[in-house]
Amino acid sequence: MMLKRRTILMAAAMLAAMIAAPVTKAEELKQAVVVSSTAGVHAPFWIGIDKGFFKDAGFDVSWRQVASSTDRVAVVSSGDAVMGGTGAQGMIAVMSQGNKNFYWVGIPDAAQDISGIVAREGINSLQDLKGKKLAIQFGGSEEITDYLLLKNAGLDMYKDVQLVNLKQSEMIQALKQGLVDAAGAWYPEYKRLQEVPGAKKIASVADLGYWEKYHQIPAPNTLVMNKKFVEDDPAAAKRFLAAYWKAQQWIIDNRQEAAAIVAKISKQSPEEWLAWENMSERFTWKDQATQLSDKGAYPIMQSMEDFMADTIKKIDNKPDFREWVRQDLIVP
Repeated sequence: MMLKRRTILMAAAMLAAMIAAPVTKAEELKQAVVVSSTAGVHAPFWIGIDKGFFKDAGFDVSWRQVASSTDRVAVVSSGDAVMGGTGAQGMIAVMSQGNKNFYWVGIPDAAQDISGIVAREGINSLQDLKGKKLAIQFGGSEEITDYLLLKNAGLDMYKDVQLVNLKQSEMIQALKQGLVDAAGAWYPEYKRLQEVPGAKKIASVADLGYWEKYHQIPAPNTLVMNKKFVEDDPAAAKRFLAAYWKAQQWIIDNRQEAAAIVAKISKQSPEEWLAWENMSERFTWKDQATQLSDKGAYPIMQSMEDFMADTIKKIDNKPDFREWVRQDLIVP
């Protein structure tokens, strides 16, 4: 009887240890892919991988670079990635196609002077761009910003300037070679364009007043998650998203160390990435209730839909973006 009792106690102790122990073996971890660009806002993916936050949640995560916001949403909705960081304009474009295979699960940040228009020598104002060549990335988050900046200056971006569709990574060389007269871009290209000899900033997203009114920008960054991933295991999806927010908080608390890690992936120097941090505000999971509401990003999203449907006619309908929101997945 004593031996049997001892055996039972040992078995119970072993079971308790197995339950309490974190998942560490690679073969026990679920494989998952996340996607984003190399913009500094997406650092929680890289930090979450480097610091093991995703592994602690039960996932072996790999990161893939996908340049276009629309493509990132498509990759997530297809199931090739479980989560992605993207721009609101790309997300709305996919929503307008009736794609219900993903959820909108957060807004990671806001910023002030994070993007704008940089022009070559001899162009000193937005009015000087009339009839000139302006590089933008069609469908990118900067498109609506540049449109609003030019509109405030009395110009119609689609009629009064010559638009040149370029990836942000191509704009610096184009400006150097005189192939374009100006370029609208996000950081870090926004900063690098200003370093081209003779070039200067002639307009900033900060000029639009969105920060003061909404504590946001005209095209917010967004987080999306694959629907099947969520529906198959909601608890796992919550753990995954919680690991992301844990990484976000770690960045807020450890910016200098984060800069060294981010530099390995983003191709930005630690100093360049820290400059991004100084211009932006990272949100935590606690901020999402406000951001995903009429007090936060919702009015901006509605304005963006109006722009995409009525002005540039890139979407045929205005989807109710609230139908994609899953605030219940956002937990500490």
